[in-house]
Amino acid sequence: MPSGPTGHHCPSLRLRGRGSWLPVSPPPRGWSVKPRELWERAGKAVGEGGASGYSLHGCGKERRRRRPRLNRRRERRVQARKNTGRCPASLAGLIINYHEDNKAPRLVLVAALLGLVASLDWRMASSLNPFEKCMEDPDYEQLLKVVTLGLNRTLKPQKVVIVGAGVAGLTAAKVLSDAGHKVTILEAGNRIGGRILTYRDGKTGWVGELGAMRMPSSHRILHMLCRSLGLNLTQFTQYDENTWTEVNDVKLRNYVVEKMPEKLGYDLSHREKGHSPEDIYQMALDKALKYLKVMGCKKAMKKFHRHTLLEYLTGEGNLTWPAVQLLGDVMSKEGFFYLSFAEALRAHSCLSDRLRYSRIVGGWDLLPRALLSSLSGPVLLNAPVVAITQGIHDVRVHIATSLQPHSLKSMTADLVLLTASGPALQRMTFSPPLTRRRQEALRGLHYVAATKVFLSFHRPFWNEEHIEGGHSNTDRPARLIFYPAPGEGALLLASYTWSDAAAPFAGLSTEQALHVALKDVAALHGPVVYRLWDGTGVVKHWAEDPHSQGGFVVQPPLLGQGNEDYDWAFPYGRIYFAGEHTAYPHGWVETAVKSALRAAVKINNHGFRLEKLKHASFQKQGHIHSETRLDQDEAGLNEEQETRPGGHVFVEAIPELRGHVYVETIPQGKGHVHLHPKIVPPHVHMHEELIPGRRVQMHGGHRHGTSGSQKFPHLHSYCKASRVIPPPIRSPLEQATHSNSLQ
Repeated sequence: MPSGPTGHHCPSLRLRGRGSWLPVSPPPRGWSVKPRELWERAGKAVGEGGASGYSLHGCGKERRRRRPRLNRRRERRVQARKNTGRCPASLAGLIINYHEDNKAPRLVLVAALLGLVASLDWRMASSLNPFEKCMEDPDYEQLLKVVTLGLNRTLKPQKVVIVGAGVAGLTAAKVLSDAGHKVTILEAGNRIGGRILTYRDGKTGWVGELGAMRMPSSHRILHMLCRSLGLNLTQFTQYDENTWTEVNDVKLRNYVVEKMPEKLGYDLSHREKGHSPEDIYQMALDKALKYLKVMGCKKAMKKFHRHTLLEYLTGEGNLTWPAVQLLGDVMSKEGFFYLSFAEALRAHSCLSDRLRYSRIVGGWDLLPRALLSSLSGPVLLNAPVVAITQGIHDVRVHIATSLQPHSLKSMTADLVLLTASGPALQRMTFSPPLTRRRQEALRGLHYVAATKVFLSFHRPFWNEEHIEGGHSNTDRPARLIFYPAPGEGALLLASYTWSDAAAPFAGLSTEQALHVALKDVAALHGPVVYRLWDGTGVVKHWAEDPHSQGGFVVQPPLLGQGNEDYDWAFPYGRIYFAGEHTAYPHGWVETAVKSALRAAVKINNHGFRLEKLKHASFQKQGHIHSETRLDQDEAGLNEEQETRPGGHVFVEAIPELRGHVYVETIPQGKGHVHLHPKIVPPHVHMHEELIPGRRVQMHGGHRHGTSGSQKFPHLHSYCKASRVIPPPIRSPLEQATHSNSLQ
């Protein structure tokens, strides 16, 4: 194959079309950019419709075309070759020449495209936006690879019990089962899916989503999961200009509100008039985006965590109070006013009328059903977990089988993954108890109420008003009214409320809630609503659900200097955590999926992390020395402390387990791990996470320094040399005894 001046091989990367030439050079070695991606990106540079007539061709000898039939075409070709020269061998030589008739405007894309081409994924070009880059998880591409290709096949299968059959538990079970692990799912309720709950009308077959109903286009992991399971997706219409907004007894079409929101009766400032509510909110966020760009994501979000959204909008956001009221009434932002501003930013990244959304054709419950059908292990329903006892070599899960006390059955596993909601975890008994920080993190989870009310009609009357989806807004109790797409029946989501807006429906019976929503729909669409209602409907109060006890997690401002986000990704011994409450942004299906994938990756590597045990003996007063540093307090709590840029260590000490200490390190961390002698018995088992190319090692040392206070002594005692002991190998009989079976 011919190569260019710098020695790069020249693949088929030349665009050919009517009267145009587009030679594109190959990327430098080491850049994972496919030729087809270059072609698609270059086609976009020519124009949305301008590259439709192009085709891919090679370079070098393949550049020559057949002799054209017309001299005019030959002249164009010769001129194009003169302009573009040889087929370039570096990305800086990317030149686009477009000829139309006798005009030859030339578009030269050189250094401007270098930053885009260097991206591992062209779709991530938008991540150059500091806001979008900050909102995305650092490991997003890795998780996308896991959901696409799966985990590496394990050589050490683990017996894993997953508590909770929501989308997080089912996703983790599928990924782990595909990797060779033996997985059992325990679900406290009588169905799978968690907060994915689809209502199906028995007579008409119409579908209504009582739980999750949409996914933003940016949620590529969830899209990939659905496609891999064979689920069909279609557009979810978030906004329709013909829908209504009614506030302050004024009713306007949304296309009017977009241009003149002041007509709703809000006394907006001159700067705010003539802008849509979305634009007004975006104007308020401009200063926050500058903070992200100047301070960096981590520092800026830490600052935003200490203020509410309302404080920001009226302060640095520089909005008038009428504009704030407009956002609360029209965009339902009042549910986020008293949350941390950082939480509001994360919500805005996924919830906006300007974003594109998708839904699953046939109902969202097809997702958990598809996951269930892909599993090989058992799923036990009506099996609430009430206690978990953790040992050095295994974990015992206790299940309540009846309402009678002490009527329990147990199941033994190597590892446990908890995907149940925060309130459900608080009702469980852990032995040994969870660390204080983890207990505080559980108590700090704030679940908000969420209520949905569906009404069934004889026909979709909203189509007569040219409404084909989207939602109407009202300051009445119903707040948000979502319309089904054309051809999807006449089952109307007559009310969707969350947080404080769900309070008017709290405590109401199903019949009362249906009539409240019916009255609000009639206020928008007229008395015809009463005649067309068939008298049926369904109501779901997620705050009254015994297993979730809320719609989703939100985060209030962090008060005090000691309050920081808790990292749920790190296990507590042999117990792992996942679920919507353990990751960002809260309230979305993909968040639960991401947390499940993270936990699955760690569980798949668990056998390698515990591959080697090091036993060391210590005198009464002493410290364990290692290459990384983390100060451990007297109670054995998980105290994180940065040592040097790029390095942390997370230590979880469980005193009741004979000083069983789990150390997890991040590459580039340096220093020492100091464990207080009160939690270090004479014999300590140190479990280390092995990192490629680097290992945390124990080392001996003689006594040095002086003794400090009795509470925190600083005496480094003599440490005997460590010896490596391989993990125990169980016989087939022992493995059968240790199996995950109900006893």
